[in-house]
Parts: sequence; structure tokens; C-alpha cells
Amino acid sequence: MVALRFGVGVPGGTAVAVLLLVAFVGVVWLSLRELRFEPNRRRSLVLGALRIATAAAALLLAVQPTWTGDRIQRAEGDLALLVDRSRSMSIAAEGTTRAGRAARLLGRWRDGSGADAVGTHAFGTSVRPASLAELAEGFDAADDETRIGAAVGELLRADVQGDLGAVVVLSDGAESARGPSAEELARHGVKVHAVAIGADEELCDDAIAEVQADAVAFVRQQARVRVVVRSLGGGGRPIPVSLRLGEQLVREVVAEPDEHGEAAVEIPFVPDDLGRAVYRLSIPVAPEDAVPENNDRAFLVRVTRDKLRVLLVAGRPSWDERFLRAFLKRDPAIDLISFFILRTAADLTMASPDELALIPFPTDELFSEHLGSFDLVLFQNFEYGPYQMGGYLPRIRDYVRRGGGFAMIGGDLGFASGGYAETPLAQILPVEMPPTGTPETRAVVPGSFTPRLASEMARHPLLELLPDPAANAQAWASLAPLEGANVITGLRGDGRALLSHPTERATDGSPMPVLAVGTEGRGRALALATDTSWRWGITTGGRTGDPSAYERFWDRALRWLTRDPSLEPARITTDRERYGPGARVRVEALLRDERYEPLADRAVRIALVDDTGQEIASSDVRVDGQGGAHAVLDGPGHPGGYRAVARALDADEPLAEEGFVVEAGGDELADPRPRPELLRRLAEATGGTFHDDPDEAPALADFDSTRTRSLGTTRIAPFASWWAFLIVVALFAAEWMVRRTWGRR
Repeated sequence: MVALRFGVGVPGGTAVAVLLLVAFVGVVWLSLRELRFEPNRRRSLVLGALRIATAAAALLLAVQPTWTGDRIQRAEGDLALLVDRSRSMSIAAEGTTRAGRAARLLGRWRDGSGADAVGTHAFGTSVRPASLAELAEGFDAADDETRIGAAVGELLRADVQGDLGAVVVLSDGAESARGPSAEELARHGVKVHAVAIGADEELCDDAIAEVQADAVAFVRQQARVRVVVRSLGGGGRPIPVSLRLGEQLVREVVAEPDEHGEAAVEIPFVPDDLGRAVYRLSIPVAPEDAVPENNDRAFLVRVTRDKLRVLLVAGRPSWDERFLRAFLKRDPAIDLISFFILRTAADLTMASPDELALIPFPTDELFSEHLGSFDLVLFQNFEYGPYQMGGYLPRIRDYVRRGGGFAMIGGDLGFASGGYAETPLAQILPVEMPPTGTPETRAVVPGSFTPRLASEMARHPLLELLPDPAANAQAWASLAPLEGANVITGLRGDGRALLSHPTERATDGSPMPVLAVGTEGRGRALALATDTSWRWGITTGGRTGDPSAYERFWDRALRWLTRDPSLEPARITTDRERYGPGARVRVEALLRDERYEPLADRAVRIALVDDTGQEIASSDVRVDGQGGAHAVLDGPGHPGGYRAVARALDADEPLAEEGFVVEAGGDELADPRPRPELLRRLAEATGGTFHDDPDEAPALADFDSTRTRSLGTTRIAPFASWWAFLIVVALFAAEWMVRRTWGRR
């Protein structure tokens, strides 16, 4: 039994117990004052004693004092040894690394008693079995993280039979990744003994201790990175901090450490290019710097636009134009520039153009000067001819090939009706159109129709109004019919039909596409051969009460056209964004084809490549039935920016890629100071011993590996019984009888 804990069982707890105690004192005090006038001293003492005993018994019955304690069993258990192999153990002081000092102690333990009975493990980022004899010969400290709590917790979870009695942790205590707390580990009843390495070290080190930068920055807008600089033994001298992009110096600021040796500075920078950018922070390396690796750190920034810039050009006002324009304007994440045409350059006017409220269409300004600033261009029932735009269509084609998005929405001025069949835009659209200007050309199919979903493209995000396939098909079937469609003669290039006409046929006899998507160069294009998609909103809402299909469709269409990562068919991620040299990189991939069908049972290569495209490490894996693939690779050994890439074995172009950074110091070496206090707290919480000098640590056989196991809780409540109540009643009765016998009330 451990030490008993006292408590009270009265409702209200200690506060009510105190009030009852005050009442007890008051009753006793009044009784004793009353007995001052009793002439017989013997009677006075008897009555006082009875009153005190009765009040005390009533108080105990009301308060219900209790004592609780745990019943435990002690048994001899096994001993496990955890040896820290993280990079902080490679730090040297006085010519010897922490790993070297640990190896010296391990050699003594290897040659001493009890070595054969110890289960030895190395830990850092993960826990793995190790040989005590091999570790004693010296070991490389290369793990990218120190996970002390997680390592102990993993051993405890693996102890299914309950044989483990104690764990000996040999570490510098410089934990860089939080795990279970000491209190949580103590609940298992296993002692943790700790031997601190480097507790007596005095380091001289300047370090970039912390970097806080947003994962996303906006192009041509100021961003900031917050840098914490720590100087150990530096005497508070100023430290210049440099920010570089590649080899270009972006900015330099000076940090002034305070009396604790720390300083925080903010460095502004302005990204100029979209995409991923690796920035590097550095401080000078002093000759006496013990850890030069933490003087240089990098961070990854994804540079994007703060808003999606959309250019909408409509041929004339219409219901379709009104609904799409209203949808785009409602979204705060969209910066919309829209034009619809009310007059052309050929219109006759009776006044000077400068006196007209309607401005001419700014063709040159839009498509010569500002085209590259837009993420997406929409032509909605628009005919280019009357605005002398023929010379600008090649610019739009090239804009898409460079990565822009383009959508053509039908109507009587779109597709073949607008004369686009022989223009450069026909080279980027995913559909073929009938030739322009021949008498037999039929450009529009009249009448209402309900488009059919392409079953082979059912997983495409533009068709996924609902996540459940059956419910999604029902949602499309419940939409209001469309009115009229532009004639499409077939698909072009890698174009894929998502919706088709129920009765009309393309030239090859297949159903005529109504909605088709495709890629051209680095960009994407969409063709919607109707100008009545607005009926999916207001008309459907009037019939079913749910008008949201229109907005869901166009939201996904815009995101797909502008390559929203969440809608990409193939994605790849790494378990972290920053690593140390040689760290293990865990890569997860979701791989689907352009139809968004999983690349099931396909062999793919997952590789780590540098900026030049050279593979650093790779693994050939097979994709599971859901499109998932994963690999664990040895990371690059040199600092810099790298990419995780997934590609088919028979293709050069990657299916997906993601950037990450390798830095010499990283979080593991950002604070190189040993932290023996963490090890001390762990040992004290679990009932183990702590040793701050490895040379004075006992032999392995001398560590206590007795395991304590709880057998339950014992509760002692002596006054929670019927006989306690009878005692109180008996005392009351005795006092009453004595007082009556002696003539007192």
C-alpha cells in the first residue's frame, strides 16, 4: 500500500466540512459556558465530556472522513537501453563528441555485469533494435530528430506481456519533437533511468534558432520572415543576418542579442515569380563556433496570387452572362475584369466617341499589355471578328501554352458561329468545330436536351457535384434541361468529353460533346457548347428547391482550369517540408490518370531529384487499388532545394511533384544545448534515477528494474456504517439520561 490520501465524503467537499467544524467548535464552546454554573465539579466534567464526545461523533458522521490508497505489486522486470543517435549527439566539446562520450560509457557497460540481459535500442526519429557491442565501438549520430518521449512510449506499447521493468535512456536531452509527457509515461509503472551526456558542456555557438515564414506568399507583394538568432558565449555582439534567393542577396539586417543571448528580427522580401521558391538565411561563422551547421537555414515559399484574376468577355448581355458574372463577383477570392459588348467599331454613331458613355472594347490594352496578369480568360458567346482581334488570338494561344486557363462558352456568337474553326484558338480548344463560311455548315443545334454524363469520366471533379457516385448521377439527372447547343464535330488532341448530347453525333459517330476539357502545353482549356448553363441554377432551383448545382459546377471548373492542387489527378506529399542531410524522407502519393481513375496495379517510380533533375534516390513501387503509393527514401546529403517526383516507368514527364528543403542545421541543431533537466524530470516522474555525469553512472546490473503494478484502489471510510450511526444515537441518549437524572434540561 502506498501512502494514504485523506478526503471527506460530505457533499460540498472541504468547504462544507470546514463549516461543520466551526459549528462543532461553537456547540462545544456554548456547552462549556453553560456548565460554569454547575456547583458539582464531577458532574460538570461528566456532562462536558459527554457533550464533546456526542458533538465529535456527529461531526465525524456528517463529514465522513475517508482514506484512499493504491494497492501495488512489485516484481522484477526486464531492462531496456535506449541510446540517442540524433545529430545533436555529434556536437563536440573539448575534442570529444557527445556520441564519443556515450560510446565510452557503453563500452564500460558492455564489459560489466548484466549486459547480456539488456535489450538495446537506438533512437532518434524512430526506434530500432541495436547491438550494445557495436554501439560501444562508436556510432554515427545522424538522425534528424530527437524523440525521447516517443521512443520510451514505443517501448512501453511494445511491452504487451508486461515484462519490462525499467528503461535506461542515454541522451543529451535535446528533444526536438514533442512526445508523451513524463506524467503520461509514469502511468505505465515502468521506471525510466536517465544518464545525461554533455550536461557539463559550455558551448560557444551562434545559431539561427527559429524561422517563422508563411507557407504561401503573394507575387509582387511584400512578405516577411521572422528570424530568432541565439548567441551562446558570444558576448552580445551584433550578428548580421542575410536573406538570399539562390545566389542573389535579397536583404541583410543586424540582430542585437539581449542579455539572454537572443534576438528576433523581421526581414521583408517581395517575391517576383510564381511557383515554389527556396530562400536561404545565413549568419557569419565565428572561428570558435561549435556548431557551424546551424548558421545557415532555408525555407520554402509557395508564391501565388492573392486573388484569382479572371477576364470575362461576353458578346452581349444575356441570362448566361448575368448569372456567370454575378457568380464571379460574389467570390471574394476572385478579381474579375469583365466586358460585354453593346457596340462595335462598325456601329454608326451621331456623336464623337469621346462623348459616348460606352467605351470601345480595349483590345490592345487587354491582350497585348495585361494578358499575362490573368489566371483565366473566359470567352462567353463572343465573336472576335468585329473587334479586329485576329492578330491577338495567337497571344491567347501562347498564353495558354505557358500555363494560363481558357474557356469558351457557346451561344450564337461562339465556336463555329464566331468563326473560330480556322483560328489559333482552335489549336488550344479540346474540340473540333465545323468549318466557317460554307453554306451547308450547321453551327447550332436547336431544342432542349438533357446532357449525358460520360461514364468513363465520372470521377472528374467537374462532374462530381456529390461525392457518392449514385447520388451524383441522380443529381445530374435532376438538373433542368439545356436549350440549344453549338455543333461540335469531335474531340481534338487529348480532349475528353464530360457531357454529351443525347441525340446528336460527332463526325466519327460518337455522341456530340457538349462539355469537353483538355490541356495545351502547361495550360488547360474548357469548351462548353451551350449558353444556358444558368438553367442549372434558377430553373433547377425552382423545380427541386436546390439551385446550388450551377455554382458548384463553375467553382470546380475555375479551380480545375487554374490548377488548384486539390483538384489535380495526381498528388504527392512528403512527411515534412524541411529535413537535415541524409534524413529519411517519407513520400505519399495519390496517382490517377486524366480521367481521375486510379492508376491501380501500375509500377511507378518515386524519386528525389535536385534542381537539375538528377535523381538522388528512388524506389520502384506498385500503386494500390485506390491510387495510393508510398516510399521511404534516404534524403539528400547536401543542403538545398529538392523535389519528390512520381512518374510512370515508361514516361519521362512526372505525374506529380512536390518541393522540400534540406538544411545543414534544421530544428535538430537549432538549439545545440544539452537539456539534462528534461531527463531529470522524466526520471523523477517515473521513480527512476538520474545521473548527470556518464563517468559516474552505475553498471547496468545496478539499475533498479523492479516493476510496480496496480492491483486496484483501497478506500477506508470508518464512519460510513450503521454502527457509527448507532454510536452517535447512543451518545445522544446517554447525555439525555444523565442530564435528566441530575435535573438538567
